[in-house]
Amino acid sequence: MSSERSSLSHAGNTRRPALAGAAAVFGWVGVAAGVIAAAITLTLTASVLLGITLRSMSIDNSWTYDLDNFALIWLAFVGAAYTGYRGSHVTSGISLEHLFGRGAIVLALLRFVLVAGFLAVFVYSGWTQFHSSWMFNEKTLDIAQWPVWVAKLALPVGGAAWLAAEIHKLLALLAGSAPASTEPAD
Repeated sequence: MSSERSSLSHAGNTRRPALAGAAAVFGWVGVAAGVIAAAITLTLTASVLLGITLRSMSIDNSWTYDLDNFALIWLAFVGAAYTGYRGSHVTSGISLEHLFGRGAIVLALLRFVLVAGFLAVFVYSGWTQFHSSWMFNEKTLDIAQWPVWVAKLALPVGGAAWLAAEIHKLLALLAGSAPASTEPAD
């Protein structure tokens, strides 16, 4: 039974097919976030290994430090969106809708309003930071002089992807294709 309920993206056997279709569209954002997070993880791993190799050969590798930081920032925010989509994020694990049966839908809606409200403010704030960095042409202080806006863009992109994952879960719940709790029932 847990394999049937483990994914929130199932659109079959729903009470409201339009909501299930919209949930599937938002679900693709979650899947894309997972693919992007995997690619960033590979990039981060390669950059760290390259930095270690260059350092052991006494070759200047200061540029790999910025690449590592930028990749880690992107991984944090895109990874948060993916774990939110999968129902594995910390906000999913501690939410109260896992405790209650019939009241779970109300608590799931309340949780959505709180998380979505935070994410909306977060995306707006991240966008203003990105835009400011872009307009003032901020650069890192090392020899490579990476544009700082690249790292700051991770905030609104990751926040928007996480918001899409939350919308996906809410629509799947309202469509009847997902339980109020993301935990499988025993």
